[in-house]
Order: sequence, then structure tokens, then C-alpha cells
Amino acid sequence: MIDSLRFEPLKVEHLEELSAVLLHPVIYEHIEDKLPSAQDFKLGLERAIAGPGPSHAAELWLNFLVRESSGSMIGRLEATVHHGLAEVAFLFGRYWWGRGLASRGLHWLHEELIASVGVTDFWATTTPANVRCQRLLQRSGYHLAAPPASPLYSYDPGDLVFHKCCAA
Repeated sequence: MIDSLRFEPLKVEHLEELSAVLLHPVIYEHIEDKLPSAQDFKLGLERAIAGPGPSHAAELWLNFLVRESSGSMIGRLEATVHHGLAEVAFLFGRYWWGRGLASRGLHWLHEELIASVGVTDFWATTTPANVRCQRLLQRSGYHLAAPPASPLYSYDPGDLVFHKCCAA
């Protein structure tokens, strides 16, 4: 827990509530070409919860939901650990933007990954138009960087790449 936030592993039984928080066009403005259907949203998260298949056995997929102390679900955090690094991502409901909650959640995720997996090399990608995400990453200690030698699974051509390295 960080201040008033609670973190828990994402489970299938959370998906209905999470879709009510996250399925909004403004949230997906910089993520998809269009807002996914509720069915596609849930299917994608079910795959993430199931984890990598046998062909990706060296990867670790971590997915967490974030709640306020009141119990209200406000968003999710994720990390894909591979090649000695962690690709991180976050998605918070629009009603919670601008309150520092995503920054606090990302800080918690860094600490969790260092403690549980020993990863201290963090990467994130975003579109050039997603200025809000870029500012959050920079406030969280990330710097604009060239992509690493290892592949970034979240990278699409034209994306900006951010990097943060922490001491264990």
C-alpha cells in the first residue's frame, strides 16, 4: 500500500469492474485505433492474467489492479519482465487523472519489481502525442532514450522510448 492506494494481483473476477473504469474513448486516445469492445477488453486481460505461453516461458507477466482506500478501483499496472528488463505500463480511469495516483502506482511497481524479481532496469513506450504519459514518466525518473539492444514488446515504430535504472 502507498498512502491511500491498495494493489492486488489482477484476477478474472475483477474484469467487469475494471472495464467500467477503463473503457472510455479518452483513455484509449493514444493506445488503440479505436476503443475496444467490452468483450475484446476482457479477452485481452484474460490472456494477460493467464501469462505467457510455452513459447515465451522466459517471460514474466505481472498485472495489478489499483484501488483507493475506499475500495474504488481506479486503474491497473503491468510489467513484462524479459531479457533482464521490465517493460512497465499503467492505465488509470479518467476521473483519477491529475492527482498523482499513477505516479505513486508506478513508484510502487518499481519497488515491487526490485523486491520480487530483482529487476532494476525499467522501460516504457508511448506515442509522441501522449504528452500526459511522457510527463508522468519524466516525473517518475525516466529519461528519453534509444531502444535497448533487447526488443521492447510494447514498441511500435514512431514511439518514444523512456528508460529508468534503479539501484537494487
